[in-house]
Amino acid sequence: MRLEILLTAVLFFGGTFLSGYALRRLLKLKNEGFLFSIVSGTMLWWALMELILVPMTMMHASFQSFVWLYSLIVFGLSVLGLFCRRDILEDGKAAVRDGRQYLTLGHLAALALICYQLYFIHHHMYLEWDDTYYVNLANEAVYSNQIYWVYPETGSFADFDKRYVLSLWPIFYAWLSKLIGVIPTVMAHTILPWLIIPLAYMIYALIGKRLFPKDSQIQGMFLAMAVFLHLFMSGQHTSGLTFLSITPWVGKGVLAAVLLPMLFYMVFRAIEKGSPGDWILMGITGLGGCLLSSMGIMLIPVFIGTSVLLTTLRKRRVMDIVCGLAACAPCLILGIYYIYLIH
Repeated sequence: MRLEILLTAVLFFGGTFLSGYALRRLLKLKNEGFLFSIVSGTMLWWALMELILVPMTMMHASFQSFVWLYSLIVFGLSVLGLFCRRDILEDGKAAVRDGRQYLTLGHLAALALICYQLYFIHHHMYLEWDDTYYVNLANEAVYSNQIYWVYPETGSFADFDKRYVLSLWPIFYAWLSKLIGVIPTVMAHTILPWLIIPLAYMIYALIGKRLFPKDSQIQGMFLAMAVFLHLFMSGQHTSGLTFLSITPWVGKGVLAAVLLPMLFYMVFRAIEKGSPGDWILMGITGLGGCLLSSMGIMLIPVFIGTSVLLTTLRKRRVMDIVCGLAACAPCLILGIYYIYLIH
């Protein structure tokens, strides 16, 4: 199983790393570093999956055809990232030059806590009751070659559940399991935490760097506190803090632990810099959040809209509202389509 974890991590982080550089080149976001490339590449992967998966589900396309199409697109993005060698080299030089300042006590404590969290979830598995539906949805996709036309709790052919058809997060780890050669249950419970937990703390590291740009000591303390809160500050298994420690494969948990912090970071960047690339990346992040949970289709526009409205009232920049609405457009379109489906 160690080999499968390593292969999946190389595929995921390597692919999102290169895809992130391709996206950065397109959006003209330079000198942002390795972590930003990985998280932006991940948002791009999820947004593209949502963009491809919804129409293919409606057209009764096979899971195998989805795997081929999505894999080709992701591979193409990774190849494009290879042409960004100059950007990668510049970020590498900056990482070597500035890396020593991030060897603070806070960063080391955060790293130790993250390792403990990964060890804990790897050796003490928690079985979520939703797994009977969502993990089985991934299993049925792999073994029946149908994306969402086999009811996961009974195994019978049925019309898709309109509550979940626009947010098929289990298909993501079904796709990974198909590429790596393990069953989706193992991918979700054993391998996926090694991807989602580091990804979440990469985003927290970026937030700390944005909030405290001149003090690496405080950045380390911020990251350590974020890890500490996720580990010890929740007594309920359904809270956002707890999801990352016990069920990081659940879509709404990824929404709470990864997507919403990423949205906070993107709102902060877009309002501070106001570059078109940041607003576009915010829209890509919002679309990626729609893949994770149907809750994201409603929650993301509320989050972005409220944040942009408050900052517009403070800074009196009407253009921020226009850009914020544009960033919410994918979620709003999916929301309208959801209303159409249920009526």
